[in-house]
Amino acid sequence: MMEGLPMFRYMIANFALLTAFLFLFNHLFRRYLMEDHRTLRFKLLIGIMHGCCALLLLLFSYQINETSFIDFRHIVVISSAYFGGLPASLVTALFFVLGRVTLVGTFTPSPASMTPLLSITLAAIGSGIIMQVVKRYRYRWLLSVLLSMTLITIMSLMRGIIKDTYSYLALVGLGGLFAASLIAFFSTTNQLTKQLEHSERKYRSLHALQEAIFQSAVGTAIIAIDWQGQITHANKGTEKMLGYRADELIGKKSPLIFHDPNEVEAYGKELSEKIGKPIHGLNVFFYGAAEYVSEGREWSYIRKDGTRITVLLTLSPLLLDGKTVGVIGLAKDISERKKMEEQLKQLSLLDGLTKIANRRFFDEMLKQEWKNAEQNEKGLSLIFFDIDHFKAYNDLYGHQAGDECLRKVTAIAKKTLNHPAATIARYGGEEFTVILPDTSAKRAAQLAEDLRLAVENAAILHNRSWMKNVVTVSIGVSTCNPDANSVPEELIAKADEALYYAKSHGRNRIASYKEISEKAGTLGG
Repeated sequence: MMEGLPMFRYMIANFALLTAFLFLFNHLFRRYLMEDHRTLRFKLLIGIMHGCCALLLLLFSYQINETSFIDFRHIVVISSAYFGGLPASLVTALFFVLGRVTLVGTFTPSPASMTPLLSITLAAIGSGIIMQVVKRYRYRWLLSVLLSMTLITIMSLMRGIIKDTYSYLALVGLGGLFAASLIAFFSTTNQLTKQLEHSERKYRSLHALQEAIFQSAVGTAIIAIDWQGQITHANKGTEKMLGYRADELIGKKSPLIFHDPNEVEAYGKELSEKIGKPIHGLNVFFYGAAEYVSEGREWSYIRKDGTRITVLLTLSPLLLDGKTVGVIGLAKDISERKKMEEQLKQLSLLDGLTKIANRRFFDEMLKQEWKNAEQNEKGLSLIFFDIDHFKAYNDLYGHQAGDECLRKVTAIAKKTLNHPAATIARYGGEEFTVILPDTSAKRAAQLAEDLRLAVENAAILHNRSWMKNVVTVSIGVSTCNPDANSVPEELIAKADEALYYAKSHGRNRIASYKEISEKAGTLGG
């Protein structure tokens, strides 16, 4: 028993050196090891690093006789094969062979000295092939360790098995399994680190995008409050709208600073009747966000200088990891629009039949929305629609029925077009227009299609319609981004052209100027 203790001491030293090397190797090359593809240059570097470790183990190996040394060189070769394949394992074996020849003075070109070199070379080749052919990690290491143990056994048989051989084989097997477990732990840790870094980059990217969107909304005030009612965020649009600096708002009790207290109280009473319990103060905004998600409501804001503006405020719950942590409000200044509405009432700019805006109001509102879109660099969309075969409808049912038909279509349009800033106007006869501020071409086309379907589904009888026996509409849509080089009349002309296209291609359909111009360009090319 005492005779085997020196071997165990040397093997424990080998084990400690091998463990330290694997930790150091993983630490130095973690980023490269996380990559799926490894270049030949990196594989050769892996072989060199493991070869240096093999030489270090050789210096602390246990000498059985003048030509025989035992250590964990085979495990190092297997590790090299795992990380770098056959090229790496061959380089590691070459390092060991050269070290064995040059560093150990007892080496002689005899069969006894050549046998270990042949063994490590075969282990390198076999492990390299196994790592490339076998797919499952467990089987790779198990087969490679068994191969090394077999080669050690054959070498011992050729030189004569001694009692230390069995202990050495057991240590090699256990050491190989430990190295496999340790490297598997490193691989799992590296993979988790890679996923964490990816998630962190994604989070930072999304956060940067969110912040960019948050701050770029110059024409919209965006304010977030926590459950204690304190402002946690306020964008540049808020500063511009209210006249406060962001640092004058953040951390303050909100939004009572700039809200009309009478309006807050009135809204609280409305919510109290709906919910069945008293709602007042800041709770008005929390319950309002929960009850009317994404539904705009008009409020009066009191600026820092004491002036009042009218805003369209949308309240929504502020979520973090699926949990509500506060409320976020988006407010758009609609003071100018409210002024125009007042002017509409004062100047009798209503259409007498349909009670919506007439042509005059449409012209004024389009100029105003055009100016706003140009200043805020927003898109502006316009919908033109008219009733298909309306003359035939009048001829069949009479003018009074025709007037009623216009009123019904108007009511459908007002109900269907779910856009808080939309302006619906009667352009003339059976032709109508809809101004859609800050609306993309895609969204405008969707609203137009909703309107077309709503009119058709209303099933207003029309026995002289060429397509169906119900009233239908044809719709043209145009969208643009106003600038100093364009005028509102261009938007009207494009919508009118799209409407003509819809009517000339079957009616009861929508046509987008963007789509028909792209088709025309395709056909022309």
